[in-house]
Order: sequence, then C-alpha cells, then structure tokens
Amino acid sequence: MTSRQLRQYLSPRAAPAWPGPDRAVTDRELVAELRRRQYMALLEHSPDAIVIVDAVGRICEWNPAAEALLGLPRDTVIDAGVSDLIPVGRRGEFDRAWAELVGGRPGLPPSTHDLGHGETRGPVRVLTASIQAGGGFAGAVAILRTAPEEGRSPGPAPGARPLPARAVPAQPSWSASRDELTGLPAKEDLQERLTEQVPDGWYRGVAALDLDALASVNEAYGPDVFDEVLQDLARRLASVPTAAYLGRWQPEVFVWVVDTQDATTDLTDLSRSVMTSLHEPFQVGADRLRFTPSMGIATSATVPVAGLLPAAMGALRAAKDAGRDRVAWYSNGAPSGPTGALRLDADLHDGIANDELRLHYQPIVELADDAVVGVEALVRWERPGVGLLRPASFIEVAERTGQIIPLGAWVARAACRAAVELRPADGGPFSVSINVSGRQLGDPGLVAMLDAALRDSGCPPEDLVVEITETALMDDLSVAVATLEEIKAMGVKLDLDDFGTGYSSLVYLKHFPVDRIKIDQSFVAGLGADHADTVIVASTIALAHAVGIRAVAEGVETSEQLELLSQMGCDYAQGYLLGHPLDAEALARWLAERRAGIGPRAQAAARDTGGPLGDAIGTGSPATGDPRQGRADQRDAVADERDGAADLRDAVADLRDQMADVHEGDTAAGDTAADHRDDAVPDPGTGATEGGEHHPGIGRPEATDRRQQAADLRKDGADDRDRARQRRDVAAHDRDEVAARRVPPEREREDAVDDEPDQGPAPHLT
Repeated sequence: MTSRQLRQYLSPRAAPAWPGPDRAVTDRELVAELRRRQYMALLEHSPDAIVIVDAVGRICEWNPAAEALLGLPRDTVIDAGVSDLIPVGRRGEFDRAWAELVGGRPGLPPSTHDLGHGETRGPVRVLTASIQAGGGFAGAVAILRTAPEEGRSPGPAPGARPLPARAVPAQPSWSASRDELTGLPAKEDLQERLTEQVPDGWYRGVAALDLDALASVNEAYGPDVFDEVLQDLARRLASVPTAAYLGRWQPEVFVWVVDTQDATTDLTDLSRSVMTSLHEPFQVGADRLRFTPSMGIATSATVPVAGLLPAAMGALRAAKDAGRDRVAWYSNGAPSGPTGALRLDADLHDGIANDELRLHYQPIVELADDAVVGVEALVRWERPGVGLLRPASFIEVAERTGQIIPLGAWVARAACRAAVELRPADGGPFSVSINVSGRQLGDPGLVAMLDAALRDSGCPPEDLVVEITETALMDDLSVAVATLEEIKAMGVKLDLDDFGTGYSSLVYLKHFPVDRIKIDQSFVAGLGADHADTVIVASTIALAHAVGIRAVAEGVETSEQLELLSQMGCDYAQGYLLGHPLDAEALARWLAERRAGIGPRAQAAARDTGGPLGDAIGTGSPATGDPRQGRADQRDAVADERDGAADLRDAVADLRDQMADVHEGDTAAGDTAADHRDDAVPDPGTGATEGGEHHPGIGRPEATDRRQQAADLRKDGADDRDRARQRRDVAAHDRDEVAARRVPPEREREDAVDDEPDQGPAPHLT
C-alpha cells in the first residue's frame, strides 16, 4: 500500500469505503468499516499528537492534535519525508532510531524533546512503535504528549468536533516503564492500566498468553537464543491488529487489556489472530521449532474488574492443564476462586431446566451438485445478564460437573425436531448433526436417550448424524466401539470429527463404523498456501474413498479452498463461505431462498467474482433487464455447474485409476514373491526346504484380491466418466435451449406480425 493509499484509508476526511448499493455488505466488510471508523475517530479526537509514516519515511497521517502542538497544517506535511522535519543537529540520532525500527525492533524507549511552536513550545514526551504487515516493516507511528511536569496537554485542534460523553474509554496514562528486551510496556505499565476506571456501559477484558515449553529453549540453547525467541514472539504479538493494550507481565507471559462494549467478541477475535500469527515456526539457533500457545481470558461480564488478571492467569493454567495449545475462558472452568465456578455451575443447571439453551445450524453442502444436504447443530446458552454464550464458555464446566448428560439430551431432542421441520418437501436427503463428547460416549444411557429423541420427534434415524472426535475415543476403545455399533444399528449415521488432529486416525477408520470423516479446519485453512496442508487434505480424501467412506471439509472460507477441494474429489464442505451458523428461523428462510434459486456454492462464487449474477445474489433480488435474458442466464449458470460436476467426475475417475495402478503394482509384487517361493520348492521326495515347512503358492490369494480391487476401482472410474458424459450432454442441451430462447427483438416483432390473423386489405381513408 502506498503512502497516498494509506492516507486515503486512514484519513478522517476520506469518503467511507462502503460497497456500492448494487450488492449486499458482508460481515467482513461491516467489521472492516467499523474498525476504519474507530481509527478515524481516534485520530480526529485524540488529545495526543499522532504522526504515522510509511515504510520509506513519508508522512501519511498527521492528526489535528499534531497540527496544534507542532504548528504545521496537515496539508503541508503529508507525503513529506519525516526526516525533513528533524533539526540538522539531531539527524544522526534519528537515523539510528529509524534503522532500529526497520531492523525489526517493535518500539523505541520513551524520550523527551523540546518541541512545539510559539508559546506552546516545551518538553514533549515521544513514544514510537513500528507497524508490521505481511511479516515485514510497514512504517511507524509516533505519539507525542506534553510532558506531565509541565501540566499542559496539546489538546485537539481548533474546530475539532467534541465526542459524546463516554464515547471512548479513557486513554492510559503512559509511564516510562518499558521492557528492555521486547520494547513492550512492562509490568508497571500494565498495573497502571488495570487500575484505571472502566467507562460506564463498557466492559474490560484481560487475556494472558504463554508459549508452551518455551522454558526448554533456555535449557537447550542458552539465554541468548531464548532472548531472541522472546523478541520474535513480542514482534509477532505487537503486529496483531487490535485495540487491546499489550505488555509483558512476566518473563514468559504477555497480557492484553481492552475496554470495549463487547469484550467477549473482541478478545475472541484477538485469540484467533494471535493463534494464526504463532502458526509459523520460530528460528531457534540453527533449528526451526514450533511452539503451541496457551491463552487464558476473562471479562468483567463475569468477573469483578479487580479480579480480572488473576482470573485470566487461572484460565491460562487451566488451558495448560487441559492439554495446551488452546484458549480457556474464566467461565471455562478456570476461575480465580471457588465462588465463580460454583455460580457458573448453578446458572448452567438452571439454564438447562429453564430452556435457556439455543441451537444454531451451519449448512453442509454436497460439492458435486451444490445441494444443502444437512446442517451441524451448535449449542448456545442465553445466559441471563450476560448474553448468548458459545460452547467454549460452558462445555468444559458441563463435562466436569456431569451436566453434559442433560445438556446433550436437550441438544438431541431439539436437533431431531429440527430435522423433521427442515426436511425438504421433495423428500431429498437432509440430516442434522450433533456432537457427542467423551463423557457422553461413556454414558450407559446414551443409546436409549437417542432412541427416545428419535421416537418422540418422529425423526427418521438416517436423518440424525452423531459426530465424535478422535480424542473422545481414546479413553476406552472397547466401550466406544460397542456404543457406536449400537448407534449404527439404530440407523443413525456417524461422523469422525476433527480428523487428523489425533494420534491414531487410521486405527479409528479400521475399528469404527463411520460414514464420513470431517477434515479439521486447521488443514483446510492452508489449502493452496501451505504445501503440507494441501497434501494432507488430498491424501485424507483419497484415504476416505479407498475405505468406502465420504469426506467433509470444515472451515471453508475462500473460493480457492472450495475449488481445490472440488478438484480433489471432496464430497462435502461447510464453512463461512457457504453459510454462517444461523438460528432455526433464519435457517428456514435461508433454505427456502436457496431451494427456490441457485445453490450456496454458486452463490459463494458469485459473491467473490461479482458480475450480474453476483449482484442479483448480493441484493436478494432478480437481475434487472429482460426476464427471458435472466432465465437464459440462469440456465447458462446451471449448465456451467453441470460442466463443473462433470469435470469433478473425471477427476474422481482419474484418482480411481491411479489407485487401481497402485493395487496392480502391489499385485505384481505379490506375484513376484510367490514366484520366488515357487522356485524354492524342492523336487518331490527331497523333503522340506531348509528352515522349516514349505507352503507352495502363498501370496496368490492376496494377489487375486488386489486384482479384484483394481478391477472394481476401474469399473467405478468408468461409471464416473459415464456420469460425466451424461452431465455434459444435459449441459449442452440446456445451452441449446438458451440459444433458442435468446431471440433478437427485431425477430420477435416480425414473428408477432406473422402470427396475427389476416384481416384483409386495409381500408382507404377518404
């Protein structure tokens, strides 16, 4: 991004970056625009002078407080080099500081300088931090504030619009305490920030992070390498875009503090961004090592402000005790004291009894024909006085206290009712998936509970899918096998969730009667960008098909991921690209609209690519223009979809051929081994071969089986190609109909005249 583009985006005087009226605004765009406006308000009304420069030192933002403090109008300094404003005698000091920022230092220690103009000239405190983007240096921001001992403040520029009361929280009073190693605010700064008053109507949130097993670096590589890892960690954390205040609390613990109207959402977004930023390995000496992060989070919605930090630290310990590489919330079984946990347990018990639970549903789409074939039910808790909570906030407590059993029974009953209500009128396939935990799997009453839920709702067993994770199967394999076989005997389908994240995935495929595996979103996220993830997903899909089960890709968020999954022959997909979790009422409307028009996969592609179809989908109304042309365009779109499905069938057939070749290779190897053994058979009467009894012809049955498997695979490939040809024939027929319907207007008028009855010669006018 150039300096001019960055200035245009950040400038409070710039036009809003809303999409045009011809398409709907996505959630991502709404969030981006909200963030932009928040930054606009911060720049416009901040009492601190703020100067932002790009990667080559050009000034791209200069707020009203900077105009007032330094006496230079914004228009005269934009695009100028910041070094041009530095006195000649201090250029060397500036160049050294700039080199440190470019070299990767997160920030510079606070410093005091004699700045200003006229009567406002005096000591000014300057805080400078680097801006990181795309893994590299993208610029710097300087915050200038009149030194406290002078008792003056720059204040806003004349004519600046005052903010409404309590529109933004009070700014932290910056101190001189900076961590020497990382350049981040130190413990004293964080303590000061935590003691500030929270504005009325706002919530405070605190998050604590520690890299798992980081201490072992000091033991194995020495303190110097350990410090380098901590500096790299600090740079990554500082580059995460957030309004939260970040500092180093303990040698290996980093803490964020944020005041906002929705601390839960903000810290959820922060935790996701942090996990992503730490996905790449760290350079540890000559090695590249991966460290998993653990985070603990608490908000003033459930914890008194004074207890937020202890609660977050307790949640961090709980995250580590639960297996590390995860985020734990205070209400997730990690309170700072016993009363909070007891209150949550009691509230959850009452919530189940008082019907405070809700189900949201995320669509599952079949990639071959773009049909919505089912949904995954996701439980929510409408906790009084707190709001709608996601499972991460209460499931662990439910597991630990045994309330997961009545909670799971409620989910099963509600999901079965939903399956009946949402089933399409044409009787097409539609299922509702529910998640079953390890604690539920060990419950002797699980099968009876599912049977009662099916009978009471009238839901056919095949419309219910039970999802189990690999970790839920690890406690007692024999009990899990027996329970799942009982569930399968009822006619209920089984999904193996989060496939690939456990330790014995292939063992589960061998022992458990699963119908589908769900590829974990951590692998899907890397499709097309990470070679290892791409290979893992492709191999997992091929493995599933080889053992006769289907594959579902979770967390699909981009069209590129969707296209790659189609090329790999993946059967189903779910994710934000195809549909967000919706409550029952919203889902019913969503399904009605999709069943009446074009499928979700084509809609996702249209939203990404734009154009007339994308415009029509984005606004929820038909494309404007000639109705016949619109119908013709729809037929073209359907024909394109059929062509895409035909290409998919061809790709699947090719994959089957490749697998057949592998089987035949194994068969040839078996034949060779058998021939060698046959050659070793002694002549009649000579007795057994040396070393023991001889069994002539061993390996031939295995070779025969493999030949049969190869033949079956080739037959399936031929069937796939036949279906591909049929789809192409239908697509060609559709295009012929489209061409026939696209009649030029002049021809239509001629045909209309020709079709009029003969009225005889026209009368003469006299």
